[in-house]
Amino acid sequence: MKPPSIHLRLLAASVLILPLFLGLMAWALDRAFSNYQIEAQQESMRLQQLLLAKAADWDGSGWRFDGLDEPRLSLLDSGLYAFVVSTRGEVLWQSPSAELIGSLPDTAAATRDMVASLDLRDARVGDYRFDNCVLDAEYFCQSTGVAWGSAGPESIFLIVESQDRVIAARESYRAYLLWMSLGAAVLLLLAQSLIVRWGLVPLRRIAVAIKRLERGKSDQLSGPYPGELVPLTDNINILLASEKRRRERVRNTMDRLTHVLKTPLMLIRNSSEGGREFRDLVQDQVTRMLGIVEGELAKARLDGAAADILGKPVRVRPVLQRIADAYAKLPRRGEQLHAQAGPEIDVSAISPEAYFHGEERDLQDLFGSVLENSLKYCRAQIAVGARMVEDGGRYWLKLTIGDDGDGIPAGFEQAILQRGARADSADIGQGLGLSIVVEIVSAYGGSLEVDRSELGGALFVITLPGAGDK
Repeated sequence: MKPPSIHLRLLAASVLILPLFLGLMAWALDRAFSNYQIEAQQESMRLQQLLLAKAADWDGSGWRFDGLDEPRLSLLDSGLYAFVVSTRGEVLWQSPSAELIGSLPDTAAATRDMVASLDLRDARVGDYRFDNCVLDAEYFCQSTGVAWGSAGPESIFLIVESQDRVIAARESYRAYLLWMSLGAAVLLLLAQSLIVRWGLVPLRRIAVAIKRLERGKSDQLSGPYPGELVPLTDNINILLASEKRRRERVRNTMDRLTHVLKTPLMLIRNSSEGGREFRDLVQDQVTRMLGIVEGELAKARLDGAAADILGKPVRVRPVLQRIADAYAKLPRRGEQLHAQAGPEIDVSAISPEAYFHGEERDLQDLFGSVLENSLKYCRAQIAVGARMVEDGGRYWLKLTIGDDGDGIPAGFEQAILQRGARADSADIGQGLGLSIVVEIVSAYGGSLEVDRSELGGALFVITLPGAGDK
């Protein structure tokens, strides 16, 4: 099954997250609007109580209200009603609007039941109380304890107002909020889609560039690309360059093998000798050809920078320790082959935190070739070191092999590092196997330098890709 594209994944995530986000935002706005409505309703009903108190008068036997400033208190079934209630819950006065409330058959009884449900007996003078109450429908009730001078009784002014307007306004606001949320969701999804398409433009450019690579119209990914994609494009370019070098090595190896094997084969084919001399000739030429094939295949085996990218980090100390222990059993220069003591190889400077990012066999071949060279020309001691260094945000392995031999003669330091050069053939005294070392170091994009060791002999300093994240 083909996995969904990045574009679809991002849009799917947006479709899942947007309703949750917009829903929470709509809920918060609805709660804020409801709280605002309740606060506004309380302020409005307090104002109604003040207007009621302004028109109130106690004549010694009952309450009288002349000139009510609120017209709705004089209209039957207006939804706004005023009452004066005793501290025992008796209705002492009611506004003309309360004579008829909705479809109630007995308005007075319904009013008494409502007052009883509010339980106003504990109301004190000056106390405000806001509640929900029920007559023929849901109402807001605001009560205030009052005292009419020294002669008047303590009573409760009760304002009752229908919730219909508040509920209608809330429903209207919720409908508006719903359509606004839906519109915002559509606009955000469109914007997110455009942003995703714009954000994925560099990836589409890389895909087009890779198709050009497949068709042979280019040999690398050329930018510029965003910083987040630079490691990807750089590694792809390294892989491409490594593959190109590998093909060139294979082609060169085949050319060299064809050339160098032609002479031994022609000698065997054209030889007219027989008997033991012919067998010796065949043995000599076969040995020569095997040596040529093994040497060329060792060079052609390198995978180059591909191992640097795809290989697992290799811990350096166990690999170098194992090779050093094996080579330490070889006799020193001038000793007989049956000698017990071998050269002293000091590996104490190998850091346990040193890691090589590449193929373990490449590290073995490289270190073995250099160590074999140092063993041949040292007197009695070799020092091996390995540590990690950081340069430009990348980790590198710094490998050093020094001996106490005669060192490299002046003027030959660069000559022995030439690809394929064999300085020992010129009787220099150093350089055996360095052609393989140069191949490995070059393939990994590292460096190989020669210097004088603190022990007095040659010092090889090799830099290879390291691994900082173990």
